Amino acid sequence: MNILSSLLVALGLSMDNWAVTIASGCSHHTAIAKTYIFKVSALFSLAHFVMFSAGWLCGAGLGKYIGAVDHWIAFFILVFIGGRMVKESRTPQEEKDVCTLHSFKMLCALAVATSLDALLVGMGLAFTQAPFWATVAMLTVCVFVTSWSGFYVGAYLGRKFGKIMEALGGCVLMLIGLKLLLEGVGIW
Repeated sequence: MNILSSLLVALGLSMDNWAVTIASGCSHHTAIAKTYIFKVSALFSLAHFVMFSAGWLCGAGLGKYIGAVDHWIAFFILVFIGGRMVKESRTPQEEKDVCTLHSFKMLCALAVATSLDALLVGMGLAFTQAPFWATVAMLTVCVFVTSWSGFYVGAYLGRKFGKIMEALGGCVLMLIGLKLLLEGVGIW
């Protein structure tokens, strides 16, 4: 897996985050303070960094036992997460709980919820030749930028584009999973 693939994984994982911050940006009826946006962006980035690193460490410890099936594991994990993201993007808004990121407790819950995918992706990518530091750095930066921009974009574009970005992020993860599988079986 090369740096471009790492960037695509980071972008795919940050789409969930972007959807959440777009929805939150839409829910604010007044100007959003830049310090608030910075704190939220930093919290979401930290959660993704911790979850991805924890997943990577757990996966790396198991890597020597997995061997020949590592590309299949990465494929299934990424397709599962991507498929779940696409499925959630199709759920009617009335059936979802829309959170507005007003309290620290809610911020922490959303940071963990949007970074759970990073835990599983970290496990899956530990079995590949993905560069850890480059991938986790790109993920952290992508999450910070998507958090920051999500508040501003949300104020202008509305809630409906949050669903499209979530579906697009899921599709990117599934395509990366397919690419990893094709690399593992020698086709790519």
